[in-house]
Amino acid sequence: MKLGYITVMVWDLERSLAFYQELAQLQVVRRFRPGPGEIAFLANGVGETMLELVAFPDAEKVCAQGLVASFAAEGGLEGLRQKAAGLGYAPSEIFDHPPKPRHFTVPDPDGITVEFSE
Repeated sequence: MKLGYITVMVWDLERSLAFYQELAQLQVVRRFRPGPGEIAFLANGVGETMLELVAFPDAEKVCAQGLVASFAAEGGLEGLRQKAAGLGYAPSEIFDHPPKPRHFTVPDPDGITVEFSE
């Protein structure tokens, strides 16, 4: 069995798309408008687990306490952390507490904690 996608009901699709494209380097693989809302699927590549962002005006939105989405950062953490800060996000300091790999966290536009690690 393979995980196909994870759905997140977002407040602002454009802000969420920008976050995941700019920092996590996900690419939009499908985007469409079913009725009054919009849905976008993002992934690292064909056949990979996707992130489905759903924005409908009257739908319940994500409640993210205790949820962490983790990405393996390509390149150095320092540069990615600086990029996140330069884009107006609020990244944590870089943590180095073995056995966990070096990492930092940053909340996405809907409050989901996103972790980037080496």
